[in-house]
Amino acid sequence: MRLTLRMTRPLIPFIILGLLVACSAQVTVHGYVPPEEEIANIEPGVDTVLSIEDRIGRPSSSGLLRDSDWYYIQTTMEQLTYNPPRPTDRKVVAIAFDPEGVVTSVQSYGLEDGRIVNLSPRVTETGGQRVNTLRQIFAGLLNFNAADILGGG
Repeated sequence: MRLTLRMTRPLIPFIILGLLVACSAQVTVHGYVPPEEEIANIEPGVDTVLSIEDRIGRPSSSGLLRDSDWYYIQTTMEQLTYNPPRPTDRKVVAIAFDPEGVVTSVQSYGLEDGRIVNLSPRVTETGGQRVNTLRQIFAGLLNFNAADILGGG
């Protein structure tokens, strides 16, 4: 069976549609930031850890010392076909508490603010060697006593 232009002409719109869909951006959203109405209702000096937790929930990130600051973070990533994903929007809401658990400040940041909030944990490398699975297997195979095999104990 031979394909002719007459037979393939009805397929052209579907081919074009498929190419357009393949070139469209894939957008993913990671994290959570409460709605702006909820953030606007937080009153420093009045609200506490418990009232914030009841109203908008606990964030997934908090301060390193004494759990004194809460960070709500939401990042929108966009990926075009074979390109690496890139952030198109980032929202960070930082809520600070005093030692008694009362809100002292509420701050909002975004990509447009040019603020960099580095929340990645610091990791200290150990002085020892990293041992992977293959090294463990071969170390186990090569770690034998010849006297045990020959029966001399």
